[in-house]
Amino acid sequence: MSTDRFDAAFSPRGAIDLRQLHVEPEAGDSVRCRVSLTVDHQPVDLEVSALGTIGAISELLYGLDAGVEIVALYQQDDDGQVAAYLQCARGEQRCWSYGRAAGGDEATVRALISAANQLTGRRAA
Repeated sequence: MSTDRFDAAFSPRGAIDLRQLHVEPEAGDSVRCRVSLTVDHQPVDLEVSALGTIGAISELLYGLDAGVEIVALYQQDDDGQVAAYLQCARGEQRCWSYGRAAGGDEATVRALISAANQLTGRRAA
């Protein structure tokens, strides 16, 4: 399978797109997460505190009515970056998604957003 076909199948561009992610540690295991997204072609800046980066992004996605549950997670180092593979569910629907970034949290966030786009039908126009 070519890279283009793989990306189209497991990391398609969607109506929710991560533009920027900034995470700061807070007390205990909490983090403050600031994200810049494009949602339905509109720039959106959001901020939330939660237990971990993935928890914060999950909360933000639920706030956008695009929440999904992570069923399985696998990460691997790949040429100096991290590739994250997720199986996610929304109701009875399931999909596999993929994200890639310099670190594991951002790769997982990218895969989580891809799953949200796939499972909510929010494809890029």
